[in-house]
Amino acid sequence: MIEISQTKKVQSVWPQARINNAAVSCASVDRRGFDYAVVRVAIGATDTGFTTFKLQESDDNTTFTDITGTDYSIAPLTLPASSNGNTLWEWQVDLRGGRKRYLRPALTIGNGTLGAFVSAEVELFRAEQAPYNASTQGLAGVAVV
Repeated sequence: MIEISQTKKVQSVWPQARINNAAVSCASVDRRGFDYAVVRVAIGATDTGFTTFKLQESDDNTTFTDITGTDYSIAPLTLPASSNGNTLWEWQVDLRGGRKRYLRPALTIGNGTLGAFVSAEVELFRAEQAPYNASTQGLAGVAVV
């Protein structure tokens, strides 16, 4: 099997209208059965920075806590600024050793004139059982060429 097809992709934030001075509604991802995750946030056009940019986890998909080392407001990381339009940001997370079952980004966009476009996705790796078709890979369709 081609290695790339052994991952699962889950959209946490779908592309949408600009968000200004508000928290972004981020769906959680069930990472059960996977040992590694890459969480990517795409920032489109923006005229403001972020006030919250971190990753959280939960055992019950209700009560979330911050994952140490993922908060971009704490040095050496730095929050995305108004000058960071059209950039891609990422967390690379080893899910072994006590990580909780659910993941989600926690994002809040500052108060600008227009705000920011943002989307986020999670790609899960190192599956206990490899995804075997488009659906189990988290896709509506796939073309293999």
